[in-house]
Amino acid sequence: MLHQTREWIFEALLILLETTPYDQIKITSITKKAGVARQTFYRNYKSKDDIIIQYLDDIFKQRLTIIKKWQGNNQHDVLSDLLFAHLKKHREPLLKVINTVPDYLIFERFEEFIKYLVHLYNKEHKTTDKLNELHFKYSIQYQIAGGLTIIVDWLKNDMPLSFEEMRAIMSEFGKSFIEQGIYVPDILYSLADQLESL
Repeated sequence: MLHQTREWIFEALLILLETTPYDQIKITSITKKAGVARQTFYRNYKSKDDIIIQYLDDIFKQRLTIIKKWQGNNQHDVLSDLLFAHLKKHREPLLKVINTVPDYLIFERFEEFIKYLVHLYNKEHKTTDKLNELHFKYSIQYQIAGGLTIIVDWLKNDMPLSFEEMRAIMSEFGKSFIEQGIYVPDILYSLADQLESL
């Protein structure tokens, strides 16, 4: 029931975003549109921002589930296709969130994820050297920001390239990171078990 309630609330917010700017949407409007009591909203969320944060976290966790399922199978092509298919499935709500929600919400969430990823990597590799730590952090930020920009453009433009073409482009961009052993997809594969606790 919890999952369904959150779905109703998220859907209500998406519908309201079609006609009302994000900062003008009130909790009362969301609960009315979702058909839930105000108390129900506050049992699930502290604020309107939490709806978006939960949605982004859910998408990320679903992607981790896909990665974990294929972990160790050396089927990067299949995995890439599944990840792009996952994006395609979430295209409409994801685009609505990207286009209507304040950027700070999305960027803060990615910043939290990057910090956590850097923490796990440093813990696993026992990194104490500041230069190496910052090199890794900036490499991750560069890849995630670049990858996000490319994926958003791909989604906004009605996915003009196939999964295979996107995979080839992203792999080409990642070559130097692959050589350095700091390619985000490979890091996610290696840390998938620990990332579940996010």
